Amino acid sequence: MRKFIFVFVIASSNAWGNCGSAFCSVNTNTEIADDSVEPGFHANVRYEFVNLDQPRQHSKKVGVQGEPGTHDELETQNQRLIVGVDYAFNERWAIGVQLPYIKRKHAHIHNPDADQILAGEEPERETWNFSGIGDVRAAGRYQLEYRGMTIGAHGGLKLPMGKHDGANDAGERAERSLQLGTGSTDVFVGLFAKGQISDTPLKWFAHTQWQHAIATKDEFLPGDEIIFDLGLNYSITRSLSGHLQMNMRYKLHDAGANAEPEESGGKYCYAAPGISYLFDNGVQIFGYIQIPIYQNVNGIQLTQSVSYLTGVNFKF
Repeated sequence: MRKFIFVFVIASSNAWGNCGSAFCSVNTNTEIADDSVEPGFHANVRYEFVNLDQPRQHSKKVGVQGEPGTHDELETQNQRLIVGVDYAFNERWAIGVQLPYIKRKHAHIHNPDADQILAGEEPERETWNFSGIGDVRAAGRYQLEYRGMTIGAHGGLKLPMGKHDGANDAGERAERSLQLGTGSTDVFVGLFAKGQISDTPLKWFAHTQWQHAIATKDEFLPGDEIIFDLGLNYSITRSLSGHLQMNMRYKLHDAGANAEPEESGGKYCYAAPGISYLFDNGVQIFGYIQIPIYQNVNGIQLTQSVSYLTGVNFKF
């Protein structure tokens, strides 16, 4: 039987790097947040839109600084289309790959230093526009039933397929945190569990993941990342369900000659209420709004509270 699922998500995001690449942190992985995945091929397409336009220093919003010899971040607009294919050998084992296509626009103001100001140079707006393939993720998964719940583990590699030396029309190379890829090969491992609360219509899941760079290029080492998700799903009717997620993320400083250690990394916590509806023909639509509870970045970085995600999943 072929099953078609349409997904629509409204969510917030968090960013790292003072320019800010970003992603939606609501967990929509079906093997983690929903029922067990049946054996066979699965394909999905997911679109994200994240606009970062709020500078933040630690946990406080700030404005343009205008300090000589620096640049002030204005906005980073992120769009990402992710195509994923996976194969479940059985109810326990599966492998998969995700290929992202990224379109990113960034603008900041370059403030001349003291000598340039004396020479009559004015602050200048600089822009970058990138589009292309991002870093690919390949992973495997194992899960089993244990004492009335499902527990599992997943792990894999993020491969450096995205370009990391892009420049604007003036030939000025963008900061590494702004590039389509990090240039690094990363390993990631995670654990998850899910189940139903007694005989109630309430289901739960929990998920955590750690990511670490094991090979780098051009003196840029992305900081380790830890994420933790908690979720509740409540069946209001046979077709209608309510959802609530808590998404937490901790990102360490980047390192290397091409990094900005003092303006990278941070701590984030978001709440994400949502709702879904499953049609009789197997089509399911759902949406979330993710509300920032706590954001604390290192140095000054661009942040934003709202992003958008749409997607479509196929099961064969």
